[in-house]
Formats: sequence, C-alpha cells, structure tokens
Amino acid sequence: MKFTELNIKETILKGLNKIGYIEATDIQKKAIPPLLEGRDLIGQAKTGSGKTLAFGIPIIERLDENLRKVQAVIITPTRELAKQVSDEMSKAAKFTKLRTMTIYGGVSYQRQEDLLQRGTQIIVATPGRLLDHLRRGLRIFPKFIILDEADKMFDMGFYDDVSHIIKLIRSKSKQQFAFFGATIPDETISLARKYAENPVSITIRKKHEERIPATIEQYYYIIVDAGEKLNTLIKILDDLLNKNNGNMDQLKILIFVKTRVGAKRLAKTLHQMHIEAEFISSDLRQASREKVLADFGRNGTLLIATDVVSRGIDVDDITHVINFDKPQDTETYVHRVGRTGRMGKEGMAITFITPRDEGYITAVEDQFRTRIKKRYLSRGRGFSQF
Repeated sequence: MKFTELNIKETILKGLNKIGYIEATDIQKKAIPPLLEGRDLIGQAKTGSGKTLAFGIPIIERLDENLRKVQAVIITPTRELAKQVSDEMSKAAKFTKLRTMTIYGGVSYQRQEDLLQRGTQIIVATPGRLLDHLRRGLRIFPKFIILDEADKMFDMGFYDDVSHIIKLIRSKSKQQFAFFGATIPDETISLARKYAENPVSITIRKKHEERIPATIEQYYYIIVDAGEKLNTLIKILDDLLNKNNGNMDQLKILIFVKTRVGAKRLAKTLHQMHIEAEFISSDLRQASREKVLADFGRNGTLLIATDVVSRGIDVDDITHVINFDKPQDTETYVHRVGRTGRMGKEGMAITFITPRDEGYITAVEDQFRTRIKKRYLSRGRGFSQF
C-alpha cells in the first residue's frame, strides 16, 4: 500500500516523498487509519518497523497548524530516541507550519522554556525532564498523548513518572492515546486500559522469511557463574587483540549488558584491568554521550551499552557484537547482532548464556533459520577459533 492510498494531506505526502518514503510498512498500514479516525491504539511491532510514522502521520494530519500551542506529546525513554523521533516528525512535517521540539536533560531549562513560549505544536520528551517542566509550572493539555517504546520505558522504571505526567496533562475533553512497543508487557496494557478508551490492538508479527545475514558469524558460550563470564570476555578480547597484532584501532566492539548500572560497572572493571572501554547510559550528559559515540565511530574501541540506549547508536563498520548479558527475547537478539555485518561486510556475534538457556539459542535458530555455533573455553590463554 502506498501512502497516497491512506487519505492524508498533500503536504505530508510531499514531506514523505522528500525523504524517500512511498510504501507504507505493515504497522503503518494498520495503525494510521484508526488513529486518523480518532481511535486510541496499542501497537506492537519490532524495532525498525516504522512505528514513528505510524503515529506521526496521524498527528501531523490532525493538528491545527495555525494554533501555536502544544497539541501533541510523545514520550520516549531516552534522549537519543527523542531526537530520532523528533527528526523523523520534522521531516514528515517539512511542508506544513507545524513545529516540533525535543525536551530532555542536559539542556538548560530556560532555553527549552523559551522555545515553548515561541510556539510549538509537538513535543517529544523524556519522562524525567518533562515532569520537571510540569512541576516548574508548564501547563499543557495536548490532543495527542503517545508513549513510544512503552515496553522499554517500563523496563527502565519510568512507570510512576509517566503516570504522573499523564495525570498532569490530561484534560476533561477527549484526548487520543497511543502506546507503541516491540513487546507489550502487562504494565503497558494496564496503563493503556487506565487511560485509553476501547483501544484498537495491533500486533505485527515478524515475517518468517526475515533472516540474520549470512555475513555474521554467530557463536555462544555457556557460562556457569559470573566470574567465568568476565574471564571469558577477557580471553575473547585478548585473542582478538592478538589476531590484530596488538592493534585495537581496527576493531569496533559493541558489548550489550542488561542495565545501565551493569554497563558502568563493566567499564570500570575493564579499566582496572587496563582495557580501554567506554559506556553509554542515560546518566551521561548529552555532550558526553555524543562524544563517546563520535570517538567510537571514528577510532574504534569497546563500547558498552544497554538495549534502550543503543537505539541512538548509528555507527558503521561494527566488527563484533558481544552479548555479555543474554538478550531478553529473540527480537532483541536480532536487533543486537544486526549492528554488525552490515552492507555485505563480515561481522561476528558472541552470546553468553547459562546452561538453562540453550533452549533460547534453539528458539533463535528456529525462528530465523540461522546457525549459532557452540564454543567452549580453551585451556590456553586465548581462543584459536577466532
């Protein structure tokens, strides 16, 4: 289905055409019509499926371009994602009078308040900073309230903040709610039922023909205890270093952990062992995060990240992905390992699991018709197979 078949304004079609979007994705085909009708919605689709425009197009279509006040609020878990969503919305609305701005930490309150006073119709915000503005006296009653990556937001413990935000910006008149995520946990459903009115539920399943590129070599190690996990990581890094004649500059290794605390702890441990590693988390100031990403993309190093924060990482030529902590589901596995082996280049993905998680590996292999080879710790210092 083409966007021209979805009954949207010419100005929006012109913006979509400008960025090369002609065909609607599955989530866009199913979500845009009910949202245009004013229905509340819960949408589940994998990362990269086009969720932003699935809610973005109806917002742009239905807002009053001449009304210079906040009419839509989109809440995201991280600054990086807020910027991505805002950029996508701005491109789609390029030929309209609508203004979009991001609200997140690391920028002065006064600067953001000044931009709000100038008149903006769409806010894309992280929960903490938006709640701070509301407590400082910001009064908005938007027509649209969207939770993007709501599943990840609850993983990060933003449930109370989000509930408080909705309480503060909810008006007596009908507001339209939409909740989107790669998965829909019970917390998302609970929140949706609390605020949404008879929401349309949409689930886009992964197509069986989608596969992990053959250019990615995949391995897994069974780790019995936490100490063995760190030891295995060190041995792998040592072997990769030896293979590259002691030069890490040619390597871009992205290491995934479950939590931001875990990312910081692992980076500190590696530093203590004289292994250069950086971590990126929501605790870092925006300027620091951008510097870490720039250094990683330019020089090649070890970067440690969580799934949520990694959504802002857009770096070419990542040579290795190491799942220090097992991905929470098969979708997350594909999202992680897909950071390497791009554009036909070779890449490697290594996953650490516990003995009881071998069924998880089998599930990934079956769902995506791929092969993940089992590897064992060698008695020597390194791994000859790499």
